[in-house]
Amino acid sequence: MVKKGPEPVSSSPKDKIYLFYDLETSGLDPAFDQVLSFAGIRTDSRLQEIDRTGLTVRLRKDIIPSPGAFVTHCLAWKDLADGPCEYQAARLLHDLFNTPDTVSVGYNSLGFDDEFLRFLFYRNLLDPYTHQYANGCSRADILPVAALYNRFCTPPVIQWPRLSDNRPTLKLEHIARENQFEVSGPAHDAMADVEALVALCRRFAHRSDMWAYALGFFDKQTDLKRVSSMAETCRIKDRSFRSAVMVSASFGPDAGYLAPVLHIGGALPYANQQLWIRLDRPETGQIDSDTRRFTWFPIRKKPADSWLLLPPLDRFVNRLTQGARQIAADVIAAFQKESLDFLDTVQAHRAYTYPHIPDLDPDAALYQDGFFSVTEKKDIARFHDAGPFDTADMNTLSRVLTLLKTPRVHTLAARILSRNYQVPAAEEFKDHLEKLAHGGKITGFRNEDKLTLPRAIACLAESRLQQKHLDVRQQDALQRVDAYLRKWGVSM
Repeated sequence: MVKKGPEPVSSSPKDKIYLFYDLETSGLDPAFDQVLSFAGIRTDSRLQEIDRTGLTVRLRKDIIPSPGAFVTHCLAWKDLADGPCEYQAARLLHDLFNTPDTVSVGYNSLGFDDEFLRFLFYRNLLDPYTHQYANGCSRADILPVAALYNRFCTPPVIQWPRLSDNRPTLKLEHIARENQFEVSGPAHDAMADVEALVALCRRFAHRSDMWAYALGFFDKQTDLKRVSSMAETCRIKDRSFRSAVMVSASFGPDAGYLAPVLHIGGALPYANQQLWIRLDRPETGQIDSDTRRFTWFPIRKKPADSWLLLPPLDRFVNRLTQGARQIAADVIAAFQKESLDFLDTVQAHRAYTYPHIPDLDPDAALYQDGFFSVTEKKDIARFHDAGPFDTADMNTLSRVLTLLKTPRVHTLAARILSRNYQVPAAEEFKDHLEKLAHGGKITGFRNEDKLTLPRAIACLAESRLQQKHLDVRQQDALQRVDAYLRKWGVSM
């Protein structure tokens, strides 16, 4: 079901439109799981609401739902049965996110929701990246902004919540409850989460100087300029390196969501990646006795992503924990002592390329197969122009595929028609469904396996052991997943 608000109000052509949004999904794998619920509130640059959209998507027949996901969001199965198909939803969302001058804004969206959107668009033959850069569009993530405000906004503009053990938390549902934000539903209801997000941003915007500075992290040119202006103050052998203070919720409250980092250069195979290493881990300064290389897991930062970098000024460095500052000093000393091994480790990480994954499923091939070619884009245009598909008969739908000559587009198009419309599955897709039913290997872009029916049933058994800790809605959701999985297995 699609619900829309009033018509947009007029605003200055130079103003950005903010699309605050949230997704609920069938599981946690962006390549294989499905967007089931979308909620969005559009505002002007002053954060005044323009309109809102709610969308519940029909569950695809090649999706094995994760019991854990359904216990979390408790979506109604009737809505999932009655909603538009994924292809229709993908086209609607693609248009919404690609409206000129739209900044799409979520909470942990760059770590979760946005990747779901990219794969949703890709497998439905829509450009997966244009909403990030084209026609004045861009993205922002408020989770790292919350970490920034938590550490540096004095006096605070919100009350920061704590858990029962007194540990700080940046979870949106806890922030909303602590600050009594008015929302229309429970946590993990997509629209209620978006309402809480808008309310939080309005509070943040009370500090207009800090709000503008925070949003600058999500402008590519501003982010690049800020990083390039940082002085190279760390000298190791005959080379100089930039140091910085990085902000990320992933660093956790014990670190104050901050970490000292060192820039070791750009990734040679990937022009848009810059490599940074955390200096607050003792193991970062240790050398493997076999390889004679340091033990690093570099952060691969791209322009305007969710890793926020602050210059190494005293007012920022002094917010690091004393332990982090001491470990960083020891690690740098280790680099300087073993400078040749340090430079060799730098070169190895800069030259690293992602491994090729054999037998990668077509749905998961976005990164490995890369951008669509010019020839493929012509096929894609033919496919979309052949619609609408919901009113076409089976013969017409089958003939659509004969128009497509490029293998990748043909495979994805055949899957679109088989998933969403009454078109007999091609042999490739029949094999896919058989693997889902019987636990076959379906490989994803992280070399992970797609959730199959046998694994989902095993997960369901584990969830039942925790059933006493679930509320009534969650127990009902678990029972409905159970019934659906039993029916899915019989249907195969």
